[in-house]
Amino acid sequence: MNMLTPIPTLPVFENFSNDEIQELLNLDGALLTYQDEEFIIRQGESGSALFILIEGKVGIKKNQAMDIELNTLEPGTIFGESPLISSSPRLTNVIAKGETSVLKLDTRKFNDLNPSIISKLKTQLNKLLIGRLNNMNDHLAEVQTGINTFIKIYESHRKKMEEDPLISDEFKMIQKLWSAYFNDLRTK
Repeated sequence: MNMLTPIPTLPVFENFSNDEIQELLNLDGALLTYQDEEFIIRQGESGSALFILIEGKVGIKKNQAMDIELNTLEPGTIFGESPLISSSPRLTNVIAKGETSVLKLDTRKFNDLNPSIISKLKTQLNKLLIGRLNNMNDHLAEVQTGINTFIKIYESHRKKMEEDPLISDEFKMIQKLWSAYFNDLRTK
């Protein structure tokens, strides 16, 4: 017996009818709740589900830098779609920030949905991926601009710093570190 779940007003559902949203929320075992700091997704795991954040917030982190939160997602965000699209392992950790509710759609549940709902979810997923790509390009442009500015400043002061006997040894060490860092960035 399906119970009526309060229908959230989220951008991801903007083109869905109330009946379509209710159908999603009433899928057996699809609406899940996580507690603060609980992992929803673990980087490297296999999986074939995408998630829609219904309530609460989640933090995105990578194993390589667990003390750095890369992003915070708000209700209405789709996440965890990569394995569903590409069969790749999970790319990040997604961790609940406080009590969090998500709608989990694995491949079977996704494919069993009404074709109208599938089409609308695919449209939202395309919008999400295009938005993320655009965001990434914006951030990359900002980083590259910062690197270029630093290089200009560095080059304009390099000769003066190399000639100053008080800072030349420290400067040479820093110069080597920065050169290695920038060369590494450029090869990625």
